[in-house]
Amino acid sequence: MNQAITEALEIVAREGVCLRRDWRLAWPAPMQELVYRFRLWEPGSPGPILVAVMGGASSGKSTVFNNLLGGHLTSRITARGHATRGPILAVHEDQRERIEQLLGDGRLLPGLRRVPIELDGNVSGEPDAVAMLYHHLDPLRNILLFDMPDLTSQASATEGEVALTLLPWFDRLVVVVDHERWFDRQTVSELRAYSVRSGQDRLVLFNRTREEDLADEDEAALRVQAERLAAQRMLVLGFRRGRGFCLFVPGTLDEVVAFLATPGPKRTGAMIRQLSEAANRVLNENEERAVGLAKLHESLGAAVARVLPSTWDCMTSQMTPRERKQLEVFSRIFRLYETGSWFTAQTRRVRSALQGIPGIGVLLRSAPPPDEPIDDNADRITVTKAFYQSTAQRQIHEVQRVVRASKFWSELERWTGQRPSARAFEWTPALVSEVQGVAERFDAALDRWTEKVKSECQGISPTIHGAVGAGVIALAVVLIAVPGPITALTLVSAKGAIGAGLAHLAASTGAGAVLGRHIGRLSAVIQEKLLGSAEFEAVQASAAAFRGLLEDAGRELVAAAADEAAAYVMPSGDRLTAALEVLRNGSEDEVDD
Repeated sequence: MNQAITEALEIVAREGVCLRRDWRLAWPAPMQELVYRFRLWEPGSPGPILVAVMGGASSGKSTVFNNLLGGHLTSRITARGHATRGPILAVHEDQRERIEQLLGDGRLLPGLRRVPIELDGNVSGEPDAVAMLYHHLDPLRNILLFDMPDLTSQASATEGEVALTLLPWFDRLVVVVDHERWFDRQTVSELRAYSVRSGQDRLVLFNRTREEDLADEDEAALRVQAERLAAQRMLVLGFRRGRGFCLFVPGTLDEVVAFLATPGPKRTGAMIRQLSEAANRVLNENEERAVGLAKLHESLGAAVARVLPSTWDCMTSQMTPRERKQLEVFSRIFRLYETGSWFTAQTRRVRSALQGIPGIGVLLRSAPPPDEPIDDNADRITVTKAFYQSTAQRQIHEVQRVVRASKFWSELERWTGQRPSARAFEWTPALVSEVQGVAERFDAALDRWTEKVKSECQGISPTIHGAVGAGVIALAVVLIAVPGPITALTLVSAKGAIGAGLAHLAASTGAGAVLGRHIGRLSAVIQEKLLGSAEFEAVQASAAAFRGLLEDAGRELVAAAADEAAAYVMPSGDRLTAALEVLRNGSEDEVDD
C-alpha cells in the first residue's frame, strides 16, 4: 500500500468518527471499522485470519462456535434463543502476546471493552464489550474465532447493529441458517451485499432442525440459496434431537475447519474500493452542503437587511408620546389630513404631519409598530427598548423563516433528522445597558438641539413662535432633514425642503404676505445656523448609533445561524477532508494484498 493511502487511513482512523457523529455525513459505522481493520497488522507481517460465526436468532451459531472449540460451553445457549448479546472472541495461546499488544495499542476492536472469560465461561457477552478467552486448540492456531450476536431478531436490534458494524473486521464468515430460514432471501441479502464488496470468503451451514429426510430437490434449492449468499462452500448439518447445546458427532465440522485453515483471502483491493466509494459519497455530500451554505449565508444577509430600520425610523421610534402629540399640533397648524394613529404605526402621524411639505412626503415611510402599545407617559428609554425588541423579534422571525425554507436545512433534515435551533429574543444586562445608553444619548442630543433652535429663533415673529413652538420646529426640522429611504437628502436639498415647508406654513395659515418675511427669516436661520450645526449632527449621529446597534444584532443573528449550519460542513482545508480525497482517488493498483 502506498504511503499516501497509509497516512490517509491513519488520519481517518483517528478522526473519522467525526464524520458521522459531528457532521452527520453519510459515513456508516462499518466504514469506520473498515478503516480500523486496515491498521490491524503491520505492513508485510499479516497475522491470524479473523473468522466470525454469524446467523439469525436461534439458528445454532453458538452451538457451531462451541463445537469448533472442542465442545466447550463457551458461548451460552438457551432454549429461548437470543443468548449471545455481544462478540465472544477465542484466541490461541500462541497469539496471546501479539493480541495483547494490539489491544493495548487500540488496534484491535477499538471502542470495545475487553472482558476476560474462561473456555467454559458460558457467557452471553455484552454489546459494548468483547468477551475474550485463550485456548490450546491447534486446528484454530492461526484463527481469531468470533461468535457474533443475532442478525435478524427483532428483539436484538442493538446486538444486530453490533454484528453488522463489526463485519468489516472478518476475513471469513461462517453463516449458519436454521431450517425455518433456509429459503428466506431477506435473511442473507444484506449480508451477501456487504461481504461480496468486502472480499470476504463465506461458508454457509444449513442447520437441520426437522427429522425428515432431505430430498434431492431441497438440497438443490439449498445450493441455489448458497449461491445467493455467494458462498464458496456449503454444508448441511444433520438433524439433532433435543433443545439447547448439542455436542456434534466427531468429524461433523471437519469441512468447516478445513475451510478456516486455507490461506486468508486477498481483501485489500476490495476494501480500498469500498472505502473509495464511501469517501466519494461523503465528499460529494459535503460539497453540496458547502454550496447550500453559501446560498444560505447570502439569503440570511438579505433577510436581515429587509427588516433593518432606516436612520429615520430609528429617530422617530425614539420619540416620546408627548413629542408625537406636539407633532400633531404641527399637523393641525399645517391643516394637513390625519391618516392614522401613531400607536398602531409609530411614524404614521409624523408622516401625515409632514406629508404636505413639497419634496418631503414621498421620502417618508412608517417604522414597524411595537409589539405592545406604548403608554402615553412612556419615557425615551421605554419607547427605545420597545422598538429595539420589536425590531429584534422581526429579525429573528425573518432569519428563522429563511433558515427553515433553505435547501440546506431541508436536505439536512431529510437525511439526518437535524433541525435548526429555535431562537427567541432575550434581554441581557449588557443589552439593556447598551439600548439605554443610546436612548440617553439621543435624549441629550435632542435637548441640546431644541435649545439651539430656541436660541437661534429668538426675535422671530411671536405668531410663528407661539403657534408652533421651538420644540416642534426642532422636531420637524430634524425629521425633514434626515435622509429618507428613496434618496438621501443632502444638506443643500434639506435646506431647500425646510424653506419649502415654511413657505407652505405661511400659505396654510392664511398669513401669506403678513408672515412671509418672518418665515423668510426663520428659513434663513434654519438654513444658515441650525442645519449642519454640531447639535444637529449629534441628533443624527445618535439615531445612527441606535441603528448601528440593531445592525450589529442582525449581524450576530446571521453569524449564529450561519455557524450552526457550518457545523455540518467539513472545512475545505481540513486534514480529514484531504485524507478522504486521497481515499476517493485510491486505486487497487496502488495496494498490495
